[in-house]
Amino acid sequence: MKSISLYRVNGVLLLVILTTIILYYGKVFLIPLFFGIMLAMLLLPVCRKLEMWGIGRIWSTLIGILIIILFILAILGIIGAQGASISQDLPKMQAKAQQFIQTAQSWIQGHYGVAPQEQISYLQKGVSKISQSANKFFTSILSGFMGLITGFVLILLYFFFLMWKREKYKEFFLKLVKEENREEVNKELNQIIHVAAQYLIGRLISMVFLAIFYIIGFSVVGLQNGPLVALVAVIPTIVPYVGSFVGAFFPLTMALIGGSSGMFLPVVIILIVAQVIDNNIIEPIVEGESLDISPIFTIVAIVLGELVWGIAGMVLFIPMFAILNIICAHIPALHPFNFLLENEVEEPKWVNTIKNWFKRKHK
Repeated sequence: MKSISLYRVNGVLLLVILTTIILYYGKVFLIPLFFGIMLAMLLLPVCRKLEMWGIGRIWSTLIGILIIILFILAILGIIGAQGASISQDLPKMQAKAQQFIQTAQSWIQGHYGVAPQEQISYLQKGVSKISQSANKFFTSILSGFMGLITGFVLILLYFFFLMWKREKYKEFFLKLVKEENREEVNKELNQIIHVAAQYLIGRLISMVFLAIFYIIGFSVVGLQNGPLVALVAVIPTIVPYVGSFVGAFFPLTMALIGGSSGMFLPVVIILIVAQVIDNNIIEPIVEGESLDISPIFTIVAIVLGELVWGIAGMVLFIPMFAILNIICAHIPALHPFNFLLENEVEEPKWVNTIKNWFKRKHK
């Protein structure tokens, strides 16, 4: 028994290592492919609805591509508008930043006895070290931008062909199994498509809620360029948990540099209240059971995704873990992994009450 257990453990470890190697070295090919698959799952209901209205398969797929392009352009437009707005207020922000730096220097000198000139010399040494690698950094940014354009084109191509001949790919997976198991595999494929689409739609609805909440809150407290700051703060939240901290950095910085001295605390309160409502009410309702994995493995998915695929992995690995959990649930030999991955946290009764109310409304 010990040798059999050891053999199985070694087999699992070997599979994990080989999978990680394939994912890492194949990321140039796999990242656009997986983005194309996820977008195809997301926009499948839209394309089906268009086809029910009499629009041809190719045209409905092209409309789906147009939706993706418009969404990306909207994000770039938000970032560009925020940059233009900041450039107009740059002199005021520089004066505010200078005042903030002087206050920080006085505090450091009072508590640690380091004179402002010594602080400046330390900063100059740090800046000189950073400047030595600046050329390499901008070169990598330029090459990364070109790679990003190429990857985006590949995503659109994958999306087009996946949507155009989607029945063929589904039939391929059904042909891999015995005929008596095809009905079960078909249900599993439909569940995977539903879960991936529901998760992505849930993330978008959550982002819309945060955007509305931030816009109202920042406008009420008088944060400069509040609506634009709110939209920029929402974009990173496409990644659960981590994205909320990254997104909060920009409005907090704007509150310190571009706002009044009493604006920082109200902005912090707005960010915290929005996240509490989103995590405990909005996400459980809109995502439903799509992300039926343990919170700790959600964090593991984000960390592994960043290590293997960078930012793209932080977005893609969460639904991939959810799909993996579905596969483990339908294969008896993998049931222990399903038990390990599945969400063990019970939802509060009031959340279930609200979800049931929404289900009755949509029937």
